[in-house]
Amino acid sequence: MAQSSSTSSNRSKDIGDSVRFARFEGLSGLEIMSARWVEHSFAPHSHDFYAVSLNRGGYGAFHCRRELHDAAPGTCNLIGPGELHTGQPVDDRGWSYHNLYIESTLMTALLESLDAAAPAVLTFRAPLVRDPVLAAQLRHLFTSLRSPLSLLHVETALMSIIRRVAAEHIECARSLPVATARREPRAVYRVKEWLDVHAEENVSIRALAELVGLSPHYLVREFHRHVGVPPHRYQKLVRVNRARRLLAAGVPISQAAYQAGFYDQSHLNRCFKETMGVTPGHYVAA
Repeated sequence: MAQSSSTSSNRSKDIGDSVRFARFEGLSGLEIMSARWVEHSFAPHSHDFYAVSLNRGGYGAFHCRRELHDAAPGTCNLIGPGELHTGQPVDDRGWSYHNLYIESTLMTALLESLDAAAPAVLTFRAPLVRDPVLAAQLRHLFTSLRSPLSLLHVETALMSIIRRVAAEHIECARSLPVATARREPRAVYRVKEWLDVHAEENVSIRALAELVGLSPHYLVREFHRHVGVPPHRYQKLVRVNRARRLLAAGVPISQAAYQAGFYDQSHLNRCFKETMGVTPGHYVAA
């Protein structure tokens, strides 16, 4: 078993922000991220993986599903792929938490191994929960990581966590229908779908508007209303998520920037730091 980590710090390790990532040889689709934020705040963003987190120290807060959630110690954050959210520390001690980043393919495999339903579209019932059992399971796994662990140990602990999440905090979600009673949600869905596939293209808002038969102004307004960010911001998030997958697969940073649609490596650095909290260089060091 190979376990590796990297640390990013704005000032000293004890004073400023710090982030560590760990991956496990033989267990594809899982990253473990430990963070302490004192200065950094996240603008609205989304990921292409499931995030199951334990808030362990200080206090943080995040907007998700049009509500502000207080991330107090002992609570758990549950954020699904594509779910828009923010994040920031709210006191002088900063905000510390541990994260499980679970790719969709791994989540599906884990649910199937538990004989649980694995729908194509899956969502958490709430983005923040107070579940002492889940918190204890997460705390056990993260505490165990201080020592070398076997792959069997990690997989067993992860299955216990997913079993609890599936039993208490997961619900099936219906896919957004292509045909709806109103024209705007359908148009927004089609534009999102196009950007998900063609995010690297330097497309104009006029071209997207023509794709769905709306005026550019109306498309921007309705996209922002239904998605939470304007089209250009959504495109950037898709590009960051694509770059992250490329970097995790071992693609060099400059090449990942080009393939994901960024102007250059410095452009990727800025956008990646906004979304992931670390630069691509610190991320690939793991």
